Amino acid sequence: MERHTCRPDVSPLKQMIMKRVKHLLLASCLLPTFLGAQGVASASFLEITPDAQSAGMAGTGLAITDNGSTAIFHNASTIAFSQDVMGASYSYADINKDFGMHSASLFYRIGREGKHGFSVGFRHYKDADFHWQDGAEDHARAWNVEAAYFRNVAKNLSLSLTLRYLQAKAYKDADSKGSVSVDLGASYHRSMGILDEMASWTIGFQAANLGSKLDGQKLPARLGLGGAIDLPFSMDNRLQVALDFNYLLPSEARHLQAGIGAEYNFLKYGIIRGGYHFGDNDKGTGNYGTLGCGINFWPIRADFSYALADKDCFMHKTWQLGISRLFLRAVR
Repeated sequence: MERHTCRPDVSPLKQMIMKRVKHLLLASCLLPTFLGAQGVASASFLEITPDAQSAGMAGTGLAITDNGSTAIFHNASTIAFSQDVMGASYSYADINKDFGMHSASLFYRIGREGKHGFSVGFRHYKDADFHWQDGAEDHARAWNVEAAYFRNVAKNLSLSLTLRYLQAKAYKDADSKGSVSVDLGASYHRSMGILDEMASWTIGFQAANLGSKLDGQKLPARLGLGGAIDLPFSMDNRLQVALDFNYLLPSEARHLQAGIGAEYNFLKYGIIRGGYHFGDNDKGTGNYGTLGCGINFWPIRADFSYALADKDCFMHKTWQLGISRLFLRAVR
């Protein structure tokens, strides 16, 4: 029997499922991925933090305004308050030693004041390997492309709309399954009367992954609310603290998760990050800490993050590496 007509060896597949079921990200969404050989595709990768900067800060990003090149994956409306005009980024995530994800993105603020603009993003996800009866190795895979438009609708308020198309395959020769979803974002940004009024705070909101089912499975829709404080002590030293709350909407994975993270820029070039993620061990990624670092040689910045997670956590031994480049300075 040819490989594309046969089913995977059930016993090894069951063993793999039992070994990793405690690790599943959004159990109701990820389980179909491991059952991909039975013809079910999954969009679970949408809930994995795709960039090293946010990953080093426990996945926070709903209200951070200096991550313009990756903001499309968090809350595109924050780009309106970025201090940069144009940038691009690439990241790779090695997740639990078995999963991998590539991501790339770009943004551009239009006009002299940059009150509106666009961003585009791409993600490619590879699931854990399994073996067919003939010994051949295979895995589920998925990718998505997205485009966002953001605009200042008031002095301190911006809105964004992100359109996303995603496609997934349960295994190499399976039929591709597609879905369309949207994200809605909003940000409110204000300066603070300290540190020569250079300090600022931001509140961000996002309704994400709202769309059609993928191969009969619900998308990991969520509502998110976050806040961030930016404290530039000098031109070369700056502290940023962020706090995010996300509520997962699918009934099988409904729960509240939160992340708190901090980033400190020092001596002009160095960056250190840390954070902690709070979640449900049965329905999500669970509880884990994060560490991150970076080096910033304008216009290029390189970032690295690592998850401090127990063996039973999906994020165990997860690391991410990213690089970003700015092309234009902000007009102030």
